[in-house]
Formats: sequence, structure tokens, C-alpha cells
Amino acid sequence: MASVEVTLPETFRPQRYPAIQPIVDAEQGDHGSLADKAVDLILGRIISGEFPAGTRLKTTELSEELGMSRTPVGKALVKLTSEGILAQPNNFQAVVTAQAKNWLVQTHELRQLLEPDAAARAAGNVPDAALDDLRVLARDVRSESGQLWEEAAKYFDFALHLTIAEYCGNVPMAVSIRRCWKYKALSYDLSEGCRSMLGDEYEQHVAILAAVANGDADKARQEMAQHLNAASTMRFSDHVV
Repeated sequence: MASVEVTLPETFRPQRYPAIQPIVDAEQGDHGSLADKAVDLILGRIISGEFPAGTRLKTTELSEELGMSRTPVGKALVKLTSEGILAQPNNFQAVVTAQAKNWLVQTHELRQLLEPDAAARAAGNVPDAALDDLRVLARDVRSESGQLWEEAAKYFDFALHLTIAEYCGNVPMAVSIRRCWKYKALSYDLSEGCRSMLGDEYEQHVAILAAVANGDADKARQEMAQHLNAASTMRFSDHVV
């Protein structure tokens, strides 16, 4: 691979990694829409305990509290209901379900079932261009500090896991992993950016990348399982991982 300048600009630019940027962007989708912001705000309140199980959520009241019109809030409630976070019996008001507060923890448990096998399947199958971008990104992360380092480390987190999903060779598995990762940004928001874990997780991500790049399926599975188990053990709180 050609020599690459590893110093990041003053602002983090994903455009430096053209082979993996579309993979991350595809996961984010229209994450910046008002409806998606409403989803995160409502789910965040559920996980924090502000909206306990059985709470009835009214579109009008939520719109006022969130400072949004009823349209994006209504779309958010529909999405949360489709995921099972809310229930809407007999077409009445949406109600917070019994397990909604554990959504992020249970999502991580699903990742623990899927992603080690995905890493093994992706080992030796990720295109060189994507591997090169991931390596450069890993070097960029190592070279930085402060807030820029945190931003780059989080991007490395998304890029590595989603690239593995992209090239695991199993479409339903990839779709399921991507669905889990829709909530990763919220985990970061609710855990002060997971700052206490970013350093350890970075080293774990580098080990996973090495195993996948080397085509070592068993090692990739092992490294991914250890990484996800560590995240579960060192979770930020009972309901955020």
C-alpha cells in the first residue's frame, strides 16, 4: 500500500475513506430528520426511566415537550411501535412496553449472537480498498487526541462493524446487524460518549481488523466475541451498553 499522510485535518472528514464512507452513510440514512431525532429523544427518556413501562404517550404533549410539530413526532411513535418499544392496543394511544427500558441492552445481546459469526464470515472477504481505508483510519485515530480523537474513534467503531456486516456474505444477518447499529449513536449520547471505554475498544477494534484482514476466521470470531463481552461487562449503566 502506498504511503499515506496520517495527520487528520482540524475537523474530522470521513471523505478521507471513500471505500467505507458509503457503508457508514447507508447505516445513518436520514438520521438527521426530525422524526429520527424524535425517536432518539423519546427512547432516551424511556431508557432513563422518565417514561416507565405503561406510560401513555400523546402526540400533542410530546410535540410541545420536544418543540416539534406533530408530524415528525407521530412518525417517531409509529417507528417505535413497529420496533416493539411501544404498543398501540386497539389503535389507542401508544404505550411504553414492559421491556422497552432494556432496549439498548437487549440490542447488544443480539449483536453478541450475530457479530462474532459475521466477523468470521467476513474474514478474507473484505475488499482491499475497504481494508486499506480501515487501516488508514486506525492510524489516524492513533495519531490524534482530545475531541477529534473521540470523533475519529467513534467513526472507526461504526466503520469496522458495518464493513464486517457488509461483507459477511449473509444479507439477513447484515440487515439485522445494521438494524442494531441504528441505536449505537443513542448509546453514545446516553453514556457521555463512552469516553472511559474508547481507548480499550480502539485496541480491540484493531485486533478484529487484523484478524479479518488476515483471513483468520476463528481469530476474527474470537476477537469480536471478546470485544462485545467486554462492552457488556463494562457497560455505562444497567440500561446503556
